[in-house]
Amino acid sequence: MIAEGFRLLPHLVEPLLAQPGHAVWLLPTPRFRRAAFDSRGTAWDIPNKTSDPERALRNLLERDRMFTDRLFQETKRLELPVIEIDTATSEDELVGQVTRAFGL
Repeated sequence: MIAEGFRLLPHLVEPLLAQPGHAVWLLPTPRFRRAAFDSRGTAWDIPNKTSDPERALRNLLERDRMFTDRLFQETKRLELPVIEIDTATSEDELVGQVTRAFGL
């Protein structure tokens, strides 16, 4: 399983795995997360509904960073594989990293 996004919490998925190596979590760097928002054109959707859009966006990105940190800590505690995704990671590099994570 490739887990991406905030809904597949490691402590909920881990008991369902036959082996820890049957899943890998893709965790974005803050730079990747910001680039993803920008590329979708949704970075300002929520912040623009506030009285201080720039602060709201900073807070939103900080919340996501904190949650990603939590996921990273939880995967490490449970000894589950993680791949950190950054804007410099190409699709081919990511495929290679996932392949290696699954021992293929």
